[in-house]
Amino acid sequence: MIVTAQWILAVGLSAVPIWILWRAGKKAASLDFRLSQNDASLLEDDGVIVTQMTGLPPGTRVVPNASVEIVTEQIPQTNGAMPETLAYTK
Repeated sequence: MIVTAQWILAVGLSAVPIWILWRAGKKAASLDFRLSQNDASLLEDDGVIVTQMTGLPPGTRVVPNASVEIVTEQIPQTNGAMPETLAYTK
């Protein structure tokens, strides 16, 4: 009975480091895939720390610790009105 409990304990304790290594490998493979797909959500992912940016267009400025806000371009309508003015009629 004690030998069986010791074997169960040994197998259980051996499974923990194997699970940790498997999870780290899976996360690394996922990161490689997301990088190859140019996944923009990596910039906001809590599990990823961006320390270097390469392949930026010429003239790009990188400001450390800046919050990034994506703003859609305002395209005038055919009658010259801007989209936000159409929503606020008084």
